[in-house]
Amino acid sequence: MKHIPFSNLVRQNSVQSPSQLRKSAVGLLGFVDFVFLYNVEYSLFDFEPQSFDGLEFVTAGVTIRNGVAMKIVVWAVIASWVLSSQVLYSQTDKPTEASSAQAESRAEKRDKKKAEKKAADDKAAKENALEFVRVQKEGKKLQAMQTAVVTYSNPADPNSPKVTLIGAVHVGESEYYSKLNNLFRQYDSLLFEMVMNPADGVPDPKDRGVSPVSTIQVGMKDALGLAFQLDEVDYKAKNFVHADMTPQEFFGTMKRRKEGMMQMMFRSLGAGIAMQSSGKSNDLSLITAAVGDDPQKGLRRAMAEQMVDMDGQMAALSGDDGKSTLITERNAKAFEVLDKEIKNGKKNVGIFYGAGHLKDMHERLIKEYGMKPEKTEWLDAWNLR
Repeated sequence: MKHIPFSNLVRQNSVQSPSQLRKSAVGLLGFVDFVFLYNVEYSLFDFEPQSFDGLEFVTAGVTIRNGVAMKIVVWAVIASWVLSSQVLYSQTDKPTEASSAQAESRAEKRDKKKAEKKAADDKAAKENALEFVRVQKEGKKLQAMQTAVVTYSNPADPNSPKVTLIGAVHVGESEYYSKLNNLFRQYDSLLFEMVMNPADGVPDPKDRGVSPVSTIQVGMKDALGLAFQLDEVDYKAKNFVHADMTPQEFFGTMKRRKEGMMQMMFRSLGAGIAMQSSGKSNDLSLITAAVGDDPQKGLRRAMAEQMVDMDGQMAALSGDDGKSTLITERNAKAFEVLDKEIKNGKKNVGIFYGAGHLKDMHERLIKEYGMKPEKTEWLDAWNLR
């Protein structure tokens, strides 16, 4: 029997070319993206420690901690795998002869055509869609990540009320939140999001205490050099109206819809892989930014590019009926409150919600209220210069 050295087996069966290696890493990075993004959106930005009841709070805090830890660990594993595989590949006889080179060339041409078609489709869709988060550029230089303030009215009825969707990102410049506080004063009612019991009132940031959630918040604030929405927005303003679920309603709706962590994971896994494949999500850019000359600005720029695709991330959480507790069901609750405010004679209503919610709200205003966008303004949330 011919003896085959183990090193040869490794090289023949495990070592991948750089292009193959990139494709193999896509699935892993997509999964890690889901875990991180889902935990941040679900547990960090939509809840406060005081809003949880017992076990739900502890579970959410541990989920965030484990999600972030998992992302860091898998980054390290993938980086180690990539480096070791590239070293082995460089030491082997390259498995690319003339036929392999031709096959790879044909594959590259096919990939290029697919990419061009997708770019054209994305461009057409973008032209027909309304954005709520964007990255402002001058040439190729990033200037700011901005959120939209879009005012709607019914053109067939000049006396109908106006509704303004005000996009929010939950960490931003202090100046950004100062501008929002000034903007909020002009509305008869300002509807806001927060899963909480209205009778308990909005938690005071000073009383937040030490918890997994607040620890993550402080860490993100320091890493990005930004402020937190809940610390900066004046939720005690007289025109503020709670327009979101209570914790009991939220968890009850999730139970009724049979939504859970594993359910969300499988819904989002494909979307995460697609984001990695399309280049919209790139964990390597985050790692590079974190060790660069200006980590805060570097991380902001890398994360801003990913946050622009918030619609795709949120859509991935929808079930077969196109709905989800996190987005559409909470939006439905907000619109119940909107109807009450309009019925009570309010003519100028603002809705202050996370930007990932606003595509669905935009469609509701058009289909259910006969409204159309009449004006769009942009506010700088992050300085990327």
